[in-house]
Amino acid sequence: VEEKIDRLGEEVQDLQKEAERMRGSFPPGMIGPPVPEPLLKLRRTIKEKDIERELLLEEQRASRVVEEYLKDNPSILEKVDDCPICLEPMFDWGFFLCCGKTVCKSCLEPLLATNETCPLCRERFPSSDGEILRVLRNKTSEGKAWAQLLLGQACYFGRFGVAPDEHKAESLFRSSAAQGNATAQYYLGNLEENRGNPSEASQLYQAAASQGDMAALSALAMYYHQGDVVREDDMEAVRIATVSARLQNANPRANLVLGHYFAFGGGGLDRSMVRSVHYLKRAIGEFDLNPDTTRRYAAALINISSSYYPECATPPSGDNNFPEALFWYRRAIAQLTDAEAMPFVESYESKIKETCAYCYKPLGTDKPKCCIECKAVYYCSRECQAADWKAGHKKDCVKSLKKRLRATGRLNDL
Repeated sequence: VEEKIDRLGEEVQDLQKEAERMRGSFPPGMIGPPVPEPLLKLRRTIKEKDIERELLLEEQRASRVVEEYLKDNPSILEKVDDCPICLEPMFDWGFFLCCGKTVCKSCLEPLLATNETCPLCRERFPSSDGEILRVLRNKTSEGKAWAQLLLGQACYFGRFGVAPDEHKAESLFRSSAAQGNATAQYYLGNLEENRGNPSEASQLYQAAASQGDMAALSALAMYYHQGDVVREDDMEAVRIATVSARLQNANPRANLVLGHYFAFGGGGLDRSMVRSVHYLKRAIGEFDLNPDTTRRYAAALINISSSYYPECATPPSGDNNFPEALFWYRRAIAQLTDAEAMPFVESYESKIKETCAYCYKPLGTDKPKCCIECKAVYYCSRECQAADWKAGHKKDCVKSLKKRLRATGRLNDL
């Protein structure tokens, strides 16, 4: 890995020098729009190699932090169960709803996709909401902590056809936590946090995190970042957010904390828009659609595009982050009047109406053709619009993103 990182670094440096030589070889006024294709191709290659190098470096950094954390906290490994299939410690896991056995996510997902019966108890997986509730209620009556947790989650979130009932959820979480269930302790902390009791929440998060609950650890990382409940400590926020994000990928809060620190620097991290986008994208991927998160992600996307394509007012089709950035900026403004987002949106929306996104012809006073999905590009004709779709706007447009959000019911949340 070290050799690959060094090699990629040398290649990026050589390509950047070549790009500067090529840029200097064009007569004044020839650098866009449109930017000559050979230069765009070179810039695209630089971007791909530099991002690969940055993410390899981040992989190394995160691995070192996790190794040191587990070395400093050996009791966590003693308390965390091993997966019965791959025998690795389980920090990111799920239940078999038939018997309550836990399996790491890496093993669980392919098993659920290819089997109708549990490989551990040999019972058929419950498939309908009614079957799942029947199992959970029977096991809860037997005092099973895992069933109390899952039934509590059903009451908390309104799953399996159960009406949301916070009081009943809390009772079930307390019963599960009394038997030492760390995840139930985390949810009790979540309830206290939502009620405006951060000190009580912090104590519950610490108890859960000491048993290896990564969601609780990410909540503590946010507390160290904000400094409201515990003393602000950027280094500790980065350290435990790294551990939480590394050991439990689907962790919005940990990914948000790291995305913030890489965007601005601090906590022992140098500023890196590539790594900021990496973590913020993961936070949004888990549907952390808080306006602050979406705005930060949009800003990082714009920054990346500007840094890798310095000759372009907007990046080339097929590698243009601006439509997605504009989508998230607009949502941040719609959810919460965002003073930081509004100037960019107003300026960009005015600029994109000046020239055709494909042939760069001035649009003048004629009514331009707009992409109805992203509303981030305008064209002088339907012919240019169709050509640009094939040239790469199909990849850049937020049509597929909106489809994913709509499928999960989250588009309405925006």
